Formats: sequence, C-alpha cells, structure tokens
Amino acid sequence: MTDKPNILIIYPDQMRSDAMGCAGNKVVKTPNIDRLAQEGMHFTEAYTSYPVCCPFRASVLTGKYAQGHGMVQNHFPLRGDQRFLAEMMKEAGYQTGYIGKWHLEGGPKPGFVPKDRRFGFDHFIGFNRGHEYLKSVYFDDGGTPHFSKRYEPDYQTDQLIDFIDSAISQDADKPFFGYVSYGPPHFPNNMPDHWRSMYDPADMDLRAGVPDMDLQRQVQERRLREFCNGEAKAAHHSHAAYDTKPAGEPETEAEIRQFMAEYYGMISNIDWNIGRILNHLDKSGIADNTMVIFWSDHGDMLGQHGSFCGIKNQAYRAAMQVPFIIRYPKRIKAAQKTTAMVDVGVDVMGTLCEMLNMTLPDEAHSISYLDVLDGKTATHRDAIFYQLFKQQDGNVGEYTPYAQRGIRTKDWLYVRHKDCRVDLYDLKADYLEQNNLVDNPDYSALMDEFDARIDAHMKATNDDWEMCASFPPPDWVTHAQAKEYLENTLLPNAVIVD
Repeated sequence: MTDKPNILIIYPDQMRSDAMGCAGNKVVKTPNIDRLAQEGMHFTEAYTSYPVCCPFRASVLTGKYAQGHGMVQNHFPLRGDQRFLAEMMKEAGYQTGYIGKWHLEGGPKPGFVPKDRRFGFDHFIGFNRGHEYLKSVYFDDGGTPHFSKRYEPDYQTDQLIDFIDSAISQDADKPFFGYVSYGPPHFPNNMPDHWRSMYDPADMDLRAGVPDMDLQRQVQERRLREFCNGEAKAAHHSHAAYDTKPAGEPETEAEIRQFMAEYYGMISNIDWNIGRILNHLDKSGIADNTMVIFWSDHGDMLGQHGSFCGIKNQAYRAAMQVPFIIRYPKRIKAAQKTTAMVDVGVDVMGTLCEMLNMTLPDEAHSISYLDVLDGKTATHRDAIFYQLFKQQDGNVGEYTPYAQRGIRTKDWLYVRHKDCRVDLYDLKADYLEQNNLVDNPDYSALMDEFDARIDAHMKATNDDWEMCASFPPPDWVTHAQAKEYLENTLLPNAVIVD
C-alpha cells in the first residue's frame, strides 16, 4: 500500500450548508454525511467566493479566483494554458479519475469532453453539463453516447466504485485521485418517486422571511427592469413551479414547501450514495489511508431574500456558505468542528500541494489549511472576498448586467456594486442577514474600511470591475434546444449500459 493517501472528492451541486443533520437540521436525513463529520473535520465557516457552478469548478482545478482562471461566469470554456490540479496529481504519482458533470467546456449540453480538455483526468466517465437526471448520457473517449437507465447519482457512484477497484487492482502501490461530480440537488427536481415522496412538505423548515410575496415581486420587477429590459418573457422562472406558472410569478408557500421536500429527497439520495462509497472503502481496506473531501459549490436561496428556489449567485449566506467535511483517519482526528474560515474552491490546491510536497503555481491564490487539519491552528482566512462578474449582452434570465464585490468576515457581510453600496449585515446580531444597515450613517467608517480592503484585494489579484464575458458564447444552445437534441439525436443513438 502507498504511503501517500488516496484522495476522493465528493461534490453534489447546489447543496446548502444547513441541509445536513450534522449542521443541526432536524428534518433532512443524512446519516452518512453525519458519519463523515463524526469521523473527520467539519468546517462550519466554509464559503465559496463565487457562488456559481463554473467559476467554483475552475477554482478547484487552478487554485485561482475567477479573474485568474478566466471563468468569470457559467457557460464559457476554461482556458487550457494553466497548471491544473489533476495534472499535478499525475506528476505526483496518482491515478486520476473523474465521474459526472464537467461543466468547463462551454455551452454544449450534455456535450462530449475531448481527452485534451480533461486537464489531467485519465479515467473519465461524464459529460460537459446538463441536469437530465433520469436520462443521463455519457460519452466514451471516441464521443459515442452511452445511456444508463439508472438514476444519475446511483450510476455515477457505481462508476466511481469501479474506478476505485480498477485503481487498486492495477497498482496497489500507486494512489488514486478520484472526483465524483453529482448533479443533484441542483434544480430540476427529477428523481425516482421513492426519493420524491420521502419528505412531507408540511414538515419543511422555512427560513426567516419566507415566503415574502411582496419582496419576491420587488426582486422580479427589478430583474425585469435591470436584467431583462422590461421583457416579461425573459424574467427568471420559478423553479418551484417551472412548468406551471408564468415567468416572474412569485412562489407560494405551498410551492416552496414542495420544492424543499423534493430538494431534501435528492440530498438523502446523495447521502445514501455516500454511504455506499464509505462502505466500499471499508470493505477494500483502504478507508484509513483515503482522504474523503465532501463539499458543494454553492447553496440555494430557497425563497430567502425574495429569491426563487433554485437561485444562487448572491452573497447571502444561503448561497455563499457551503458544506465542507474532510475525513482522513490516518492523519485527521475524528469528531472535530472548526470555525476556521475557508475559501473552499480556491484553497484546496494549496492544501494538497503542501500535504504532498507539490509546488504551488506562482499565479495561484490558494492558501493551505493543512495546519487546521493537523490541529496546529484554529484559524485560516480572516475574510472571504465575494465576487460576481457582469455579463455583456447578459444571459437575461439568470445573471447580472453589473458586477458585485464584497467581503465576508466572522462579524460582517458587506457588498457593493462599482459605484454604490448595497448591503451591510451585522452577522453577530443578525446571523440570517435580515436587517440591511447600508443606509445607516453610523456605519460609514466601517464601510470605508471594507471598501479599502476590497480595493486592495482586487489590486493584488488583478481583478477589474470591467472584466466580463460576452454572452452567449459561440456554441451556446438553449435548454429547449439541448433537450430536443438529447431526445431526438443522442438517446436514439446511445449505447445502452447497465
């Protein structure tokens, strides 16, 4: 057996930090995630600096903020002229494997990812992007589509276990670096009936201020006015009732409750699959020498702050705070909780580099939290710098025509646009961020300090208020076009697999 640890990243998409039993949630059932926390270290102050799928994914592989790796919004191909984590792991002697949604190749849905665009992952069973959980198509190395009738996370877990077994059998002295990227609990709520009906909507734990129909209307009117040039057809759809109500209509309490029940059902399925993985590590005799890293890229607003269910890309805790647990029995003491602030996507590369004696690229922004894992310190970052880049010619139903930057400390959340201040929350007195203090003159000096910190951070990381991406990219396809292509071209020509 190798002295280096096997490393396994488990990544559900759009999972809230509070949607776990170990985080105090009394409704959702997550016994296997809770087991991870009990046997490892649970980071209770873990955040993403950019609560959007693609920028987070790119930060994991490059150790950079969005301005460094160039993935400043969804749907754009990641630049290939960078040092990537999986390539570095290969150089360190690791077998590399990726299972699931890639989402770094631009517009195509689900989309083939060529070998030279996998950035160091040799074993690859996946697709570029998409959320057709009951009709998932995967591609072989030649681009031929394969279709499994199994629910997407179940099939992906099967494939991950096969990769682990293959890595062990090929060379037990050569560690593996495995990465499984689940689509759920990201909208749409497509799942087998067992998971859909697992929770009663009446039992859902609605957050403070939910639902607020008037606030929802205000938020949607602003979206129409500023994001969509007043075009109602371009307003954001309610994810809680996507096919049954007009775009921009506020979500009712019943709709939010139903969405949450289904959201929790998807999370419980992810938890069940995590249990399968943990049990397989135990049976294979490699659990002690395997570092399991569990995280998500961002949360879900679930109706908070007047935002629809399914929405992220905001600085609020609901979107920015993420679940983050690491288990590595050979090195990390069990049953630890830490309040060390970590930028989850950005900081993983620096941590693995320090642990494995790899050289961190000079241009990376990553800071190692290995001393936290080893119990040498209880602190890491003193702040997380939030960012949201504008989109030129905006994706009107989803993103913003303007930029945001912000700073989150243990005590404060402050957000601004380029020319105006928009949010200030006292997190000690107002954990759920309900009382915006931005117009209170008593806090002007504090906001001046935060402005200076944001400006300094932007300068140090080569950030630019005017940096943006033109939308749509050349290969962009709409959801409707992608679904038609899946139904009429990919599925009829797919190779059926178990």
